[in-house]
Amino acid sequence: MGSLDDFNIDDLRDKIDKIDTSLVSLFENRMEVVLKIAEYKKNNSMPILNESREQVVIKKNLELVKNKDLFSEVEEFFKSVMEISRGFQNKTLNNDIILDPGKKLTVGFYGVTGSFSEQALKEYFGEKVDTKAISEFEDIFLELKYGKINYGVIPIENSSTGAISEVYDLLNKYDFCITGEKYLKISQNLMGIKGSTLDNIKEVYSHPQGIEQSMEFLKGYKQWKLIPYKSTAKSAELVKNRNDKTMAAIASIKAAEIYDLEILQTNVNSNSTNTTRFVVIGKEMESNAQNNKTSLVLSTTHKAGSLYHVLKHFAENNINLMKIESRPIKDKPWEYFFYIDFQGNIKEAKIVSAIKLIKENSRYFKILGNYRSEIINIE
Repeated sequence: MGSLDDFNIDDLRDKIDKIDTSLVSLFENRMEVVLKIAEYKKNNSMPILNESREQVVIKKNLELVKNKDLFSEVEEFFKSVMEISRGFQNKTLNNDIILDPGKKLTVGFYGVTGSFSEQALKEYFGEKVDTKAISEFEDIFLELKYGKINYGVIPIENSSTGAISEVYDLLNKYDFCITGEKYLKISQNLMGIKGSTLDNIKEVYSHPQGIEQSMEFLKGYKQWKLIPYKSTAKSAELVKNRNDKTMAAIASIKAAEIYDLEILQTNVNSNSTNTTRFVVIGKEMESNAQNNKTSLVLSTTHKAGSLYHVLKHFAENNINLMKIESRPIKDKPWEYFFYIDFQGNIKEAKIVSAIKLIKENSRYFKILGNYRSEIINIE
């Protein structure tokens, strides 16, 4: 290696300029290909983020590094390139909607017209979207996967009856993100066809949670047969179609109006503050400075203290842990996925630090979304 006197600063700067010129040209070429990939992903309803593919690309390029002292720098370089590429793809896909003002978003909701999910959808998105009723939880994810809807609205938990387990499992199964949430005060009502009375009723239909939320009222009528059904609004529709005075449904007042049913008893839910949390799911994580809530799912090794070594990072980073929900791992008896909600924006320094440590101490880790919460404020 030559001495410092052997180098001319102007010559070195000239070399840098030439290398930068090549880098710019190569970068433009790369982003042109990235744009084509974005278009392909959009047409085939694929998510932007593919972590396994990114890891393969980074590993492959690290194997080409001759100067091992630059190993970590090359790794950081490609991570930055990947992040820029994702941002460019997201911007391109989002601009397609903005540049086409005649194109409405289509948002799917669980249940049928008159459901609480539809009400949550309209309160969250307003009236300027097309809506689509979807009868099964998983079908919402499938419709999103195949590009038939842009977003889905789905109930995830109730203040009286707790979590909807199937929805948690589906959030982990599919590579979509929570992009928003809506809390809706739920008033359950008993209804039947015109002319029916409480004395006529023999069967009551509702979603299992609708029945459970109204159990104190229903205990007063032990002669009624309680029949779980697909949704509260679907139950109202069934009672209308059967036109049978012995059948009743527990559903919303809106459902009674839509299906022309008579309210036999209002507010049959046991808890006067009965509230359901709905989440909005989309294909991509939506970055926004106003996002103040993060959801993730993880699993730990089946050893004493494993969960503690994950949860301690919330306290050590002064992060408000809002909720933790466990779900069994299929084919692994007594092992669990832990679904965690906590306060904070995913780009905050303390959140970045905590997530890094949590991921390192987890056997499985996946961020489900970073979005704006209705019930917390960051000071």
